[in-house]
Amino acid sequence: MRSSFKLVTFASVSLLALASPALAQDAEDGEDKDEIIVTGTLVRGIAPAGTNVVAMSRDVIDSSSATTATELLTDVPQFGAFNDLQTLSGGGNFVTTNRPNLRNLPGFTTTGTSSTLMLVDGNRVVGMGISSTTPDADFIAPGIVERVDIVPDGGSALYGSDAVAGVVNFITRKRFDGVKVDARYGFGKNYNTFDGNLTVGKEWDAGSVWISYNYTNNDEILGRDRKYNLTPLSIVDGLQIRDTECPTPNLRVAASPGGATTLYASQLASARNTANICDLTDDTAMYPDQKRQSVYAGLNQQLNDTFELDVKAFYYTKDSRFSLGQYSGAVNTGPSFLAAFGFVNSPFGIGLTGSPVETKAVNFALGPNYISRQTVKLDTWGVRPTVTANLGGGWQLRTTAGYSESKSVSRNPRIVPTALLAPLVATGAFNPFSPTTISAATFAALTNWETFGETDQTQFNLRAIADGDLFDLPGGAAKLAVGVEYISETYAARKGDTAPANRYQLRRSNLGRKVKSAFGEFVAPVFGTEGGASLTLSASGRLDDYDDVGSTFNPKFGATFKPVDWVSLRGSWGESFVAPSLADNVLADPTALNWIDGATLNFIAPPQVLAANGFPAVGPGQKIIFLLGSSPGLEPQTATTWSIGADILPPVIPGLKLSATYYNLDYTGLIQLVPFINQSQFFSTFAPFAFTRQPTQAQIDAIVAQAASTVGAPCGPQPSCVYGIQDVRKRNLGGFRQDGIDFVLDYQTDTGFGAVDFAISGTHVLGRKNKATTTSAFRDELGLSDLRMRSNIGANFGGFRAQATWNYNKGYDLENRVGINNQTKVGSFSTIDLFFKYDFPEQGLMNDLTMSVTVNNLLNEYPPVYTGGDIVRNQRGFRNGNTLGRLVQVGLAKKF
Repeated sequence: MRSSFKLVTFASVSLLALASPALAQDAEDGEDKDEIIVTGTLVRGIAPAGTNVVAMSRDVIDSSSATTATELLTDVPQFGAFNDLQTLSGGGNFVTTNRPNLRNLPGFTTTGTSSTLMLVDGNRVVGMGISSTTPDADFIAPGIVERVDIVPDGGSALYGSDAVAGVVNFITRKRFDGVKVDARYGFGKNYNTFDGNLTVGKEWDAGSVWISYNYTNNDEILGRDRKYNLTPLSIVDGLQIRDTECPTPNLRVAASPGGATTLYASQLASARNTANICDLTDDTAMYPDQKRQSVYAGLNQQLNDTFELDVKAFYYTKDSRFSLGQYSGAVNTGPSFLAAFGFVNSPFGIGLTGSPVETKAVNFALGPNYISRQTVKLDTWGVRPTVTANLGGGWQLRTTAGYSESKSVSRNPRIVPTALLAPLVATGAFNPFSPTTISAATFAALTNWETFGETDQTQFNLRAIADGDLFDLPGGAAKLAVGVEYISETYAARKGDTAPANRYQLRRSNLGRKVKSAFGEFVAPVFGTEGGASLTLSASGRLDDYDDVGSTFNPKFGATFKPVDWVSLRGSWGESFVAPSLADNVLADPTALNWIDGATLNFIAPPQVLAANGFPAVGPGQKIIFLLGSSPGLEPQTATTWSIGADILPPVIPGLKLSATYYNLDYTGLIQLVPFINQSQFFSTFAPFAFTRQPTQAQIDAIVAQAASTVGAPCGPQPSCVYGIQDVRKRNLGGFRQDGIDFVLDYQTDTGFGAVDFAISGTHVLGRKNKATTTSAFRDELGLSDLRMRSNIGANFGGFRAQATWNYNKGYDLENRVGINNQTKVGSFSTIDLFFKYDFPEQGLMNDLTMSVTVNNLLNEYPPVYTGGDIVRNQRGFRNGNTLGRLVQVGLAKKF
């Protein structure tokens, strides 16, 4: 890992535009503002120099329709899931958690690492999910959150790994007295959701104890439940986004290189190297069925004048069911294919004439009566005691010890692999041309397979921080915070493809690591007068020593200059890093080897246009060795971030706040899968290091020896039968650069009837570039919305609150034409939300009673059409945002 120290004079934290600065928030009942610790600094009672941390207050949380923390963050333009549906990855053992992604940085769905650090009360939490070691944000119920601090800027100088894009810190309640019950019921087309909370607490002069229970559930939304989940022959905005759906048993066979030919079973023998395609999105979940329960408890006690004890504990469980659509698969027909399994005759009379190497891929679906559903279950718990000691002279010591565990299990039923499917076809037990006519016994044999994943993770964290005043400067007291931290984490996983009865015979990996850290922050108010000019500088740095990947030092510097008390100029510069995840370790994600017939599954074979450049067509009988998993020796990902900004509170317009920030992020060594779906891109960019043409026997033997699992039969004689070795395992690739502007306009004023407020917040991406390797050139990657905004207007009339919110994702041009109609542009997507709340008069049974109504996507807007990519299954014909459709939620809350 990198060890360096660089000095610059300025940079700034990028503004997140949603609410007022964190220090403007009211302190919790009984809590001194001077004791508040704001995310982005270790020093109590001050705003971070160079950084304008923005907090989502309790009022903002209440006005959202969010029933989970993930839904809450989709209201923030700087998150990748803004104005979208962030949900679990359907199918396989990919990332099965909902985790924040500031700046929409790459590698989010394919690796166990995260470039956004998520904290709870300033502390780390155990990793969750099958192939990730980061928390699932949903384990924090919005009802127990007092505020959310978001710093969209590098934070490794204070917090260590993962804080490249920034930090999200959920601050939970500290004290509570009484009983509070609140519930919300939501309904939309073919969709219902419920969210209920019960909090009970007791407060006394020196402390408080409370416990909160939350239960939420929501229905599954299938493709057929939303009109914009486009069906065959749909035409939207003049774009045809589907070819004809394949009727069964009359199979549609896609001709190469484009178009389609409708063929009957009797005609299939004349079509060579083709595959029929079915549109199965009607039975595929756009949003999973989920049930969540959580218990969160807190104890706070001032032991004496010196010591205070604060204990937080939680338990969370989530069950998700994700319909993957009809059971479907593919089988090759033809003499060479069947002969490999000992069959020389086909009961269907298909492909038995012509070239002896001729094979045909027949895709089939078992019909809507046979639906495959992935289930994902997460259980996690943790406890964290904190002792705060008043050392005198303004100094304080905070010591925290946290322990947490998680268990994740994912099951994805699927069609058996080729080796088990071929005998069923060849003996006539299963007819791929009449797949819905199978017997119960055949169905059981056909579906006796699953992708299984199970992980157990633990984390122990011990941290001590001391902070206080050092000496006086013209602008006030210079402050120092120093600390040490120890982290021990484990990751045990069992995952792979197997028969359900054999799932616990899969190899289990057991990994662990220990991290020792020392860090500090110095804040110097160089000069300043009340109401006049001031300058505050800060310097921070952190040394992290990993027992598996080495050590690194990451610095950060910040400055805030106020020429007058109503103008703040900010800047900061820093370095950050992301350590390789234990889930991406080669022992946790070992090499999987596939022997692929390149002539049949030609999506990985070189395109014909490259034949003259050393990549001729795959020859008869040749195969490609295809490698997935993680490469050994992954190194940390590193980043440099800087920004400059200004905050203005013009005195001529009381209540108006203006903010703007330019940010710049340079991210290198990203851990990613090597892209292989785009053949032209792969063979022109990645082939020099990820593809071995005409390998020797020694190279073949070395690769086979590395494999932990093998699919398919090897060819012979070797090496002449091996066209090449395609290694797309996760590795450190090139770099990523992004810069842009965050902006805020916020206005609030009192009126004769109450108060009115208006706000616009958003982010404009100026540049987004990626490079495949350290030696290749940067390539423009701004193929997404570069402007996202959220605007709201509201008014208070006594106990009544009304608010309207507009969410906007700007449309964008496509770099390359895509789809059936050569689409060149993706449209904009905007939605309007309404919120109403009434606090009943404080008398009798109506005291502390609140009623609320939220309407999301009032006009039931559809996401824009997108005809590129795998529109048959994955993209489903839309992009640049997604929605549940119009959703109405009615809530009641009562405190006793």
